[in-house]
Parts: sequence; C-alpha cells; structure tokens
Amino acid sequence: MTENGKRIALADPNRFRPIQNLHMWSPDCMVSVDDCFRLNEELLLITDPFLFGDRIHAIADPAAIYVQTHGVRVTNYGGQGSCPLLWCNPYLLLPLSLPAKKKLLLPSGTETLAERISSCSRSLLFLPLRDDIPPGLSDLVTKVCIEQNGVKIKLAAGIYRVFYEQLEPPKGSPEEPYRNIVAQKQ
Repeated sequence: MTENGKRIALADPNRFRPIQNLHMWSPDCMVSVDDCFRLNEELLLITDPFLFGDRIHAIADPAAIYVQTHGVRVTNYGGQGSCPLLWCNPYLLLPLSLPAKKKLLLPSGTETLAERISSCSRSLLFLPLRDDIPPGLSDLVTKVCIEQNGVKIKLAAGIYRVFYEQLEPPKGSPEEPYRNIVAQKQ
C-alpha cells in the first residue's frame, strides 16, 4: 500500500490469507487450531517449535498443554528461512517472501524488533510467556534464547491475529515463496 510513492502500512490487509489448519494434515498434531494469541503484559517468544523437541507433542505434558492453549504455529511458507522482525502499529511483520528479501519499502515509524528470526523447519511458533508457564518449558525457552534461536519481544497488550500476506507469484510458480507472516493487533 503506497501513497505518493511512500508506503503507508507495513502490510496490506487485501493480501491477507488465513494460516493453515494443521489438523487437516494430522488430526493428532497436538497444536492449537487457533490463529490468535493474547498478550497482557508478558513477552512474546517467536521461535522454531522443533527446537523444543518431542516435549511439546506429548499428550499429558504441561509444556505441551501450555503451547497448545496459548501458542500459534505457522507453517507452509517458503522463501528464505530467516528475516528481520518488524513492527509498525498495528502490524508485526516477518518479511519472508522472495520479493520482500530483495527490496522492502518501509513506512515511517517502523521498528526493527529483531535483526534475524530463522527457522530450519519452516515452522514458527508465537508463544506468550505468561506467569503460568510450566517450569520445564520456561527452561527450554531460556535455552532457546541463550542460543539465539528465538527472540522475546514486548508488544502492546491485546489480541493478535496471524495471517499470511500472500504476494502475487510469477505465473506457474508456487505461492509459498511469496508469503510473509503478519500478526495484526485487533
């Protein structure tokens, strides 16, 4: 979205598409089907969920229940495996698409919250770090952040809905490499 040659928003809602329903592929995948997360005063962790290993897939494990209840997992995107994390109210943007990698026009007021977010598995987890996080999961979060495999950020309190921002792929190309991930404050 531009006005007089200047970008006025970090993302374009006209290009928003719902994130995938992982339960279509695997009914017992042990993740929430929700596309929203809620923040109060806590930090938000963004990381590759596979760094937590099988722990977050166990049926009765408190860590798995916490992730299923509070987290949003996004997969099925292509392009490069790493990008900056950008904020310009009301959008949190992970510009993963091939065109965004080449040249990204940013509106004034855009903040870079992290220089690099990456995922080897092409999967990302958005996880609010509430006071009731199980101790074992808290330890895993600390390890992931110390190893610089995830980032904790502070955003304004509210509900955030996660979308793909689908850019137009060249004719005959798959859509996945032309997707950004956006979390919009509702």
